[in-house]
Amino acid sequence: MGSIHDDVYGGHLAQWPREEALLRPFLYDFSVTWASKRQAYNTVLSEFFLKPDQQTTEAFAFSQEVMLVYSPFKSMEARVLQAADALLSDSPARGRVERLSFLLISEAADVKAWLDTYVATNQESSIVVAFHADDLRAHASDQWYVKNELNAQFLSRDLFDYRLPLSKDTYFYGRRDIIGKYVDSVKRSENRGLFGLRKTGKTSVLYKLERMARTDKLADFFFYDCKSPAIRKLRWYDLMGRMCAEIGARFGFQTDHRSYNEAEVADEFVRCTAHTKARKRLVFVFDEIEYISFVATQDVHWNHDFLDFWQTFWACQSRNRRISAIVAGVNPHVVEADMVGSVQNPLFGIFTPDFLRGFSLDEMSEMVRSLGRKMGLQFNRDALEYLHERYGGHPMLTRLACSVFSNRVTTAGAVRPFAASRSYLCADEDEREAELTFYCQHLVSQLRQFYPDEYAMLELLASGQVVDYMELVGYAEFTRHLHAYGLLCYDARRIPSIAIPAVSRYVGIDLARREGRKTILRVVPTDRRRDWLTRRVASISKDLRVLEAAIHRANAPSLFGVNSFPEADAFADLSVCDDDEAFDRFVNVCNRCFVEAIEVYGRSVGDKNYFWVAVKQAFPALFPALERIKLYRHQRLHLVLTSAVDAGLQRYLAQDLEGRTPSEVPSLYFQLQQCVLDGLLVGIQAELTSLSS
Repeated sequence: MGSIHDDVYGGHLAQWPREEALLRPFLYDFSVTWASKRQAYNTVLSEFFLKPDQQTTEAFAFSQEVMLVYSPFKSMEARVLQAADALLSDSPARGRVERLSFLLISEAADVKAWLDTYVATNQESSIVVAFHADDLRAHASDQWYVKNELNAQFLSRDLFDYRLPLSKDTYFYGRRDIIGKYVDSVKRSENRGLFGLRKTGKTSVLYKLERMARTDKLADFFFYDCKSPAIRKLRWYDLMGRMCAEIGARFGFQTDHRSYNEAEVADEFVRCTAHTKARKRLVFVFDEIEYISFVATQDVHWNHDFLDFWQTFWACQSRNRRISAIVAGVNPHVVEADMVGSVQNPLFGIFTPDFLRGFSLDEMSEMVRSLGRKMGLQFNRDALEYLHERYGGHPMLTRLACSVFSNRVTTAGAVRPFAASRSYLCADEDEREAELTFYCQHLVSQLRQFYPDEYAMLELLASGQVVDYMELVGYAEFTRHLHAYGLLCYDARRIPSIAIPAVSRYVGIDLARREGRKTILRVVPTDRRRDWLTRRVASISKDLRVLEAAIHRANAPSLFGVNSFPEADAFADLSVCDDDEAFDRFVNVCNRCFVEAIEVYGRSVGDKNYFWVAVKQAFPALFPALERIKLYRHQRLHLVLTSAVDAGLQRYLAQDLEGRTPSEVPSLYFQLQQCVLDGLLVGIQAELTSLSS
């Protein structure tokens, strides 16, 4: 049983003793540690701090005290919640109480229904558990009343399912480095460009920057959403005229509201910005900049207006160093291109581009744990690492994946708090990501539109054509933006892949659908297999000899000794595998050439485990390709396999056949042959890269 602290009795309740009855039902789960009458947003509230007992702390994942506010009015208004949010951010609540949630007592009989309506249209609001004052008075001796209300209201809201930019700090996480960099840029009136994939949080970062600048009185922000028809439909001089009018309205001076011609608006913009010169810095933010640029496809007048607009802005900035601009979007070409047609791009060289990638593991973990515990979901470290691996820290994809998971938990009737594990999340992966398909498409749609060559590189990786990707990766123009967006990654073996597996799955499935395939892996068509096999075998033979020379120079463990791999003629004479017998010949030749030859060399230097230890450690990229050959050959040779060998075999079969059974694969033996040879060549090229770096 909790208590009301003496200073609350002697202070607040001494002045408003009738409020003690409202606190009584909470004492079964909390102690009242502080109280005061507060005023904000033109309303007066009583504010209390409640310290939960151990059982309540564990049940609702409280890590701090909880704020309780009492509104004595018979009707509810938005200003009550606005005032409560302000109190959460103010001293003494800041840093002492839970920042995502609070409790509300109201004399309004319809407080719960009113709150449901409010939350539906204000999804960034804190979690509010509402109590009607008369109900509390009637349940003063009911030890379960508050618990039941907390259970019914606290865990029911899906905090993960939020898809709009964050205009408040309530659910804003991470991004400390980029925010700090941009605060410094604002102080120095530097121009910046913030780019990244859709829904990485660019607009939320800009809103956060604006809030910080306003709080610290660093600058006045003027925000323009360029995808809005109200902006993109304007001619350049009309947009600049609108900017002049907004500056005048902000600082209290008159501007000419009539339509400006192109010469007049330039002078007016200089006059308006100069008028505020002694006051503050001015920052003009243009979000979704593509829509009013030379790459615009909807309002093509911006293909030409872009130059006049930015030449005028630049000319003004050269005279008034207290104004700056931030542009944001998906396509950095608007600041990277040095020429627009035959004219110098006014943004080239004066805007420093930054790329917003996914959250780090720690940033993502903070978000998922914080939101999850308010929904009765607990994520252990293994589950968090899985989420980061699968969704690359992308804020929206991660939140929506957690939202789908939460709905599954509810549908299954599981009791909360519910602990999420890696195995539980993995088991639900296919169904969950089927629901995320649209968002994966949305995430990369503009990449496909603006950078088709780089998108084609993504398709190579997604469809298993890693060899073809590695042949082109030396051309920086094919991958520059993929790296900048954080879409590419390399594992410890230097094997490339798409950094967000859920996106890789979407890109692969979408490509397969467009090409009429039933597999994500792009299997070589029947009429091209002979030529493909000839080229692939030749490439492996050539690159393997280059690798052997590099191994010798690096004094690394040898593969085959002083001689190269044996039976090179037999390897060169391989045929396309179109049946069981052909695959037997193929895998036996590969095994003799590349696996047995290594084992023979190992025995010659007195090391019976040379293949499994020395080669595995020295060549981590090549070893899986060699192990695949060995295991496939074991399958053909032995009727019964040891459990370890069978587990390894099933792992490679699941990977190469995309989880299907052999009977479900039309060109089974060639698909296995393609995977074996591609894996071998990728491993060789990755080891060459490692030895040459």
